[in-house]
Amino acid sequence: MTELLRRWKTEDKAAMADVCHRLYDRGYLVATSGNVSIRTDEGFLITPAMTRKDLVKPDSIVPCDSAGNTLDPSKRPSSEIAMHREVYALRDDIGAAIHAHPHYCLACSLTEIPLTEMLLPELAIYIGPVPLVPYATPGTDEMAEVLVPVLPKHNAFLLNRHGVLVLGQDLQDAYNRLEHLEHMARVAYLVSSTSGIEPLTKNELRKLTKQARTLGQHISETLLDFLE
Repeated sequence: MTELLRRWKTEDKAAMADVCHRLYDRGYLVATSGNVSIRTDEGFLITPAMTRKDLVKPDSIVPCDSAGNTLDPSKRPSSEIAMHREVYALRDDIGAAIHAHPHYCLACSLTEIPLTEMLLPELAIYIGPVPLVPYATPGTDEMAEVLVPVLPKHNAFLLNRHGVLVLGQDLQDAYNRLEHLEHMARVAYLVSSTSGIEPLTKNELRKLTKQARTLGQHISETLLDFLE
């Protein structure tokens, strides 16, 4: 695990391939679905189009400029490139993004079960409120267009009928948030038929965010606005 974390911090393309394999092994995506990106000095790296994520290799990763143009004409980037382009254009604090289709996140998007209430400490500390983004045709600029209004103040997004987009300061942070989010989505789905589940109080959320800051966590702007 130590070697894996070192690689995730220092070897961008190898780290992206590792994460793709892990996403596939965990069942967070299947076949060619999903995509992963990392910010670079030139723009960003992104996974290739129409490639099984369990077969992604470091040399198949596609370098792009900040406008989303490929810097290697021999490689074709993911069709969701517009979504990733907008992430890096609008969020200077973000270094990596993961789009996946984990089961419970997808189920919550289909049934419109909200993940905006802070039911458990982990959601408040690691992610913050997660908005449901309206449906847009996958692989088109529409995905970026519906994301832009909520992108500045959230760290994760349920994409209606299309899984989830999770952001992080780096790839490890984004992946950790994805695991936390799928766990939260599972809990929310399982208790959705139960009425009267109270969210955490503002006082407790203030204590949690204070503690999270001491641990170096980046707190959701939307949650901070809510606590003012």
